[in-house]
Amino acid sequence: MISMRLIDSHVHFPLDFVRESEDDPWLKRNKEKWLKAWNFPKPQRIDDFDELCRLWYSEAQKYNIEKIVFVTANGNENMIRLVASHPDRFVGYAHHDPSNEGAAEELERCIEKGLKGYKILGPKVNTPLNDRSLCPVWEVANAHEIPVLIHFGILGAAGGIAYHVNINPLIIHDVAKQFKRIKFIVPHFGCGYVFETLNLCWACPNVYIDTSGSNQWMRWMPYEVTLQTLFRKFRETIGADRIIFGTDSSWFPRGFAKVYLEEQLRAMIEVGYSDEEIEKVLYKNMNTILEMVK
Repeated sequence: MISMRLIDSHVHFPLDFVRESEDDPWLKRNKEKWLKAWNFPKPQRIDDFDELCRLWYSEAQKYNIEKIVFVTANGNENMIRLVASHPDRFVGYAHHDPSNEGAAEELERCIEKGLKGYKILGPKVNTPLNDRSLCPVWEVANAHEIPVLIHFGILGAAGGIAYHVNINPLIIHDVAKQFKRIKFIVPHFGCGYVFETLNLCWACPNVYIDTSGSNQWMRWMPYEVTLQTLFRKFRETIGADRIIFGTDSSWFPRGFAKVYLEEQLRAMIEVGYSDEEIEKVLYKNMNTILEMVK
């Protein structure tokens, strides 16, 4: 039997979440098509912090999710409060621009307050991530051995960012080699940058990937890409020990995107993952990373 112990390594706490309406008909059709394809309800705005905590804690209990790793919460203070509300199930990451003045000190403070990682949106940071000015941030992360999740590749829905100095994951090649105690996690299988992410993982054994989201970027590749292809290629390159399950869940009434779990589980089975490998992806790999945080 396959163990279904779960850690969802990639969830957004949807405080002040707003699904903006689109004036451009093409962008609007793309969003509507995405919701329809996955049979998702329309997002609802919920601004009550305690209600959102209750809803997400209920999701953790309903789906037997041992830990939910929140990567954003609309500010570090909100994240600290969120984790404190349910420390038995909730894990949180700091999330601020590493090029900001005092970014290293802010990361240190967040870790002292109980946060267990750091989330960066590469295409939102205008300083190259391999710039020496960011070394103080990497030094803090390295000292505490926290995971650092960095979004590379296209950012946002249709109409989002497709070109940026930090869009290619190979930008952190030298950083990952220098700061070996940081577990760098590239989400969404590299979000369109499959070749570059595979090369980065091959070169740097402290680079992991997560599986989160609908991964609809696969449709925009110039060659055929499927979840089965991704799970097979990454296992061939780095093994199952550096692949981490996530959903990119956030808003309600959808809540935990169980359909993503089902799609990923099916893909792993179809390409021949053993029960042990599946348990590593769904639970053990992330659990080991979190246990190493100092």
